[in-house]
Amino acid sequence: MQVLPAPDDVAAAFGANAPHLRRLPGGQGRTWTDGRFVLKPADNLVEHTWVCDVFAAWPDDVGVRVPEPVRSATGSWVYAGWAAHRFMPGRSARMTWEPDLIRSAGEAFHVHIAGLEKPAFLDLRTDAWSTGDRVAWEGRLASGGEPTRDQIERLRAALEPVSSPSQVIHGDLGGNVLLTEGGPAVIDWPPYYRPAGFALAVAAADAVRWEDVPVSFLDAWAEVADWHQLLARALIYRLATTGVQQLQGSASLSSADHAAVSEPAVSHVLRRLTS
Repeated sequence: MQVLPAPDDVAAAFGANAPHLRRLPGGQGRTWTDGRFVLKPADNLVEHTWVCDVFAAWPDDVGVRVPEPVRSATGSWVYAGWAAHRFMPGRSARMTWEPDLIRSAGEAFHVHIAGLEKPAFLDLRTDAWSTGDRVAWEGRLASGGEPTRDQIERLRAALEPVSSPSQVIHGDLGGNVLLTEGGPAVIDWPPYYRPAGFALAVAAADAVRWEDVPVSFLDAWAEVADWHQLLARALIYRLATTGVQQLQGSASLSSADHAAVSEPAVSHVLRRLTS
């Protein structure tokens, strides 16, 4: 984990004030700001460059804002493994209190990016989250502890094909809607290529498992096409990602503890799919 701020030469390359850098909450402890710019490591150069190109061309009339990427003094979006964007003051929206605001921001975001072609780098990623996505959508073998794998297989047994078309989506919408003076903004974009409703399903499943949102909320957006099938895949995605982390020894909870947290949502979705 990156615990040191960006080196002085990196800060200078993006025009940031190195002595004034302070760590921002979240971002795995690797994100820093001087109040004007936000600096963080760019883990995937190709992916980050693609996201910056999309954000740099973002129009003002979409109904949702995005961070403005900053080029380095060399003209590139990445310098010495670091990237930057302009700081957007605001607070994170919470599914606990503002689910409809998060949904509307996400829907505006996805309407605007619906025409983007699937970027080639998606098929090349090998991180835990990309592996979890393939378990949910492509039949990849799940790993991890037995309680985690058991939940995945129970959900898989109830899967049926979905009719919703795939497009580029935001894979972690729930924690990444920022409320700013200029309106809601969607930040920290991990792209995937799945139905747009899947982004909402991941946000809803995460909220029930981690934010004390009642499990009944999983029915709140049932008018979304293929909703409970998407919820099943969202849970598999998160469970399978954690399964990879369990195998790597980086999971924050044991398989049994994680399964206990997930079981109310898993059981609720299975009841809807099998009733």
